[in-house]
Amino acid sequence: MPEEHFRLILKGYSKEKGEYYTEQDFAALLKIDVKKAKKLLKSAPVKLKEGLTEEMAAKYKKAMEKTGVVCEIETMRFDLSGLSLKPLDN
Repeated sequence: MPEEHFRLILKGYSKEKGEYYTEQDFAALLKIDVKKAKKLLKSAPVKLKEGLTEEMAAKYKKAMEKTGVVCEIETMRFDLSGLSLKPLDN
């Protein structure tokens, strides 16, 4: 049986820290510019990582949440992201 994969979804700011400090810490963790970190946080939900093992997803989530963001782990077992619900023309 193939190993199940997971993705990490950024959901936004937590209520634990102020937005400024969250943006600073999040940018430092990801080694990106603070403006880019702020843009990611403001456009949540955003996929941060995909194809992770459950253990790795949990480690990433824990590290992310220490910066003051909210993350969610989602299974990729039933990835329907490429499907469209648009009706077919006959």
